[in-house]
Amino acid sequence: MFKIRRRVKRVYRYIRVQKPVTKLFGPQYRRSRKFIEIDITYRCNLRCNNCDRSCRQAPTNEQMSVEQIQKFIKESVDNNVKWERIRVMGGEPTLHPDIFEILNLLLEYKRNYSPGTRIELCTNGFGKFVNDVLSKVPKEIEVVNTSKESEVQPFYLFNLAPKDSLRYRYADYTNGCQVISVDGMGLTPYGYYPCAVAGGIDRIFGFDIGRKKLPSDDDEMRDQLEVFCKLCGHFRAAKRTNSELMSPTWKKAYEDYKKRKPKLSLY
Repeated sequence: MFKIRRRVKRVYRYIRVQKPVTKLFGPQYRRSRKFIEIDITYRCNLRCNNCDRSCRQAPTNEQMSVEQIQKFIKESVDNNVKWERIRVMGGEPTLHPDIFEILNLLLEYKRNYSPGTRIELCTNGFGKFVNDVLSKVPKEIEVVNTSKESEVQPFYLFNLAPKDSLRYRYADYTNGCQVISVDGMGLTPYGYYPCAVAGGIDRIFGFDIGRKKLPSDDDEMRDQLEVFCKLCGHFRAAKRTNSELMSPTWKKAYEDYKKRKPKLSLY
């Protein structure tokens, strides 16, 4: 029964994102105004297959600065934004050298301005160093621990770009996917995106279109969805698997990245 439901859902999704249907009903998803995921670092100690931040495919030590986190908090307060949930992510966020300073800054925002905000720290829970850091995390922080034990994990086939498939030649990518509403907007060293996955795509392709200031509520960020969703396996609801598959656009992008990393302007 579950497999039948999943198949029906995929068929509906495929029909829903076609241009004529989108024109009739409007985009399927709307980016969240309540949730945000902050990728504070792209360092990772696991580098799993199909990582949707490309930590395995294009490893890097790029990370956000404490000053950027301070800027995010100031923008949130200045714009009267009281986040329902802030997720601190990566990469593996516990590898950031300033992790405790970052968490304390976010806790100050919660205590002094937005007591209803949930602050989550998402970790793979792998290895002694990571667990030593986790043991010192303030109790007010909710730790979401996936407790991974190896690099072989069931991940979605992120590197299957819809634009490489004839099935999606009439897709309207401004539909986005459930990530933008369920997981929330993304913030990376390079700015704001409709989701943090999009920020990870930008660091590989180098479009350099991250918003450098907090988007207003009337900014649907559809221009970014048009660019990033055609490259993202989440848009096509690709299945979860331990295997690693990659479409031509991604193969070329990683080859180009290894030759010369794009330089993006900072948030």
